[in-house]
Amino acid sequence: MHAQIEKALCRPWYCLSLPIELEAKYRMETSRQGGSYVRSWLGVFILFNILSLPMDYDAFGPEAALVPFLLTLGVFCPLACAAIVFLRGHPTVLRQSLAALGVVLVDIAIVLNSARLVPALRSDGYVIIAAIVPLVCGLIAPLPFRHSLWFCGTSLVLYVGLVVGFGLTEASGSGLPLLVSCLILAPLKVSYSREWEAKQRFLVVQREKMQAGALAQANMRLTTLAQTDGLTALANRRHFTEQLENAWAEAKERQEWLGVILVDIDHFKLLNDTAGHAEGDRCLVLVAEALREALAPYGGLVARHGGEEFAAFLPLATIEVAHSAGEAIRAAVATLGLQHPGFRNGTRISVSVGTTAILGHSQRQQPEAFQLLKTADLALYSAKKSGRDRVKSLSTATNTSRIAIAVVSYRGVGDS
Repeated sequence: MHAQIEKALCRPWYCLSLPIELEAKYRMETSRQGGSYVRSWLGVFILFNILSLPMDYDAFGPEAALVPFLLTLGVFCPLACAAIVFLRGHPTVLRQSLAALGVVLVDIAIVLNSARLVPALRSDGYVIIAAIVPLVCGLIAPLPFRHSLWFCGTSLVLYVGLVVGFGLTEASGSGLPLLVSCLILAPLKVSYSREWEAKQRFLVVQREKMQAGALAQANMRLTTLAQTDGLTALANRRHFTEQLENAWAEAKERQEWLGVILVDIDHFKLLNDTAGHAEGDRCLVLVAEALREALAPYGGLVARHGGEEFAAFLPLATIEVAHSAGEAIRAAVATLGLQHPGFRNGTRISVSVGTTAILGHSQRQQPEAFQLLKTADLALYSAKKSGRDRVKSLSTATNTSRIAIAVVSYRGVGDS
């Protein structure tokens, strides 16, 4: 699309149409316009015709002036008013073109009929006015070039046909009627230039939108890269720390629970030393996916905290819920059934998990977010010291003077 836009912007002046896709989009965006502009000018035409009645009275005389009066007040004005009603709201371009053409054709017929009936000395004035009507309307109305073609063409055919049919060329004897008929075609140039400029503006806007969209996508990719671990596609440590601080601040404000989990792959260094870093990376990816799926029901955020260590926080999670989530993680990794290449007895890759949780309270001294991670890390260390492949939980107890870390025993929390 970008190449099409650039090519269209450089197209020759005689090539008004855009490539098919862009032309369709342009017409769709410009298919409906506010009708107030054309309606206001139709009102001006009504006023002009009414103000021209004294001229008709002077030209025709008191008795013959009845005909132009009736045609103006009884035909043209009601038709123009109907056209104004027809263009309420946001009419299509076609409706505006039809309204303008209908009013202009009737006005041409009325004025040329007056030229036929008026004394010969006044005839040329009406002939000129009949040509000026489509000229002015064609210049004012925002007609697309394709509509302007048949607007000007139809007006010219009617004008010339009535001039010849009414014998106005013979009455004038100067060829003036046919000469001024060329004025009717003048709006074609203006309409072409107007549409050319409108399409150029449209193309520039489309290019700017594409550039803005591309820039937004690039920024999103940069943001993702800045927040995501490139290997596991989990959040990276920096993003996790920022989000944990936000989550802990919100938990304190709302006086809600927040659970924090740390996970470490057992004997990962031995795996790397034995099978190589490629196999280690494969292990990290599989374990990361297992963590993501295991913690999906709990919400929160999962991250690669560094090396073979992963971290997560769970909003609204009590110490029991955090421990259950840790067991879900341990079981999910065990279900992978990955053989550990560093052992010959069929040992499978496992993880040790440390969890903690705390109830936020804005009116009391509370630990910082990094201290929650420290508590979870102590729980993880306990799991490692107890034999690995298990979950340990610690609770962070606080008061106004100090922060104490107490080991809490739960039913089912052991070294199994």
